Amino acid sequence: MYDQQTASEDKRLRIIKGAIKVFSQQGFYKAKIEEIAEQAGVGKGTVYEYFASKEELFLEMFLYIEERCRGTVQRELSGVSAFSDKLQRMFVVIMRFLRDHREMGKILFAGSPPVSEDTQRVLREKNQQMLADLSGMLEEAAAKGEIRPVNVGVAAHVIFGTLLFVAAQVLFSEDEGLDYNRLAQEVNGVILEGLAERRPGRSS
Repeated sequence: MYDQQTASEDKRLRIIKGAIKVFSQQGFYKAKIEEIAEQAGVGKGTVYEYFASKEELFLEMFLYIEERCRGTVQRELSGVSAFSDKLQRMFVVIMRFLRDHREMGKILFAGSPPVSEDTQRVLREKNQQMLADLSGMLEEAAAKGEIRPVNVGVAAHVIFGTLLFVAAQVLFSEDEGLDYNRLAQEVNGVILEGLAERRPGRSS
């Protein structure tokens, strides 16, 4: 049954989706609540019933996109067992997701949204959540003997930094024919094999 709570949730989601379109086209500072309301098919006052300010709406929109990205990654990796395959697949999935949200990703990377203390806290929490996910993957891979014993905290930060590099490649590259699978494979190879030249008799 389509009750009042469902209607309220649908309206909130429409506002967030309207915000995605307007923010991605106008940027944070030029975007107007009136335009977001128009995209959502609601009145300006209705937007403020759900979100106290434009900054709060922007943050909620970011969390919505982040949640969708995280959910997509989890679904795509659920059937993958080998660590190397899982890592490469993660890169590809994130690159494709960023491609679909390129303009919004550029805004977030440029740091143009207001960065209040609350926003900084939320972003730190999301980063820590990502690092925890990566650490879990590394610990599982080490336990299975797929990788050598490493400081998983350091390794997670290295992979996270690489993800930021990959994100920048997708968001700011002018190469429309960028091969995500090939880039993911090359990045994956560097992470798993390292940079040192392999010589006969040298231990791995």
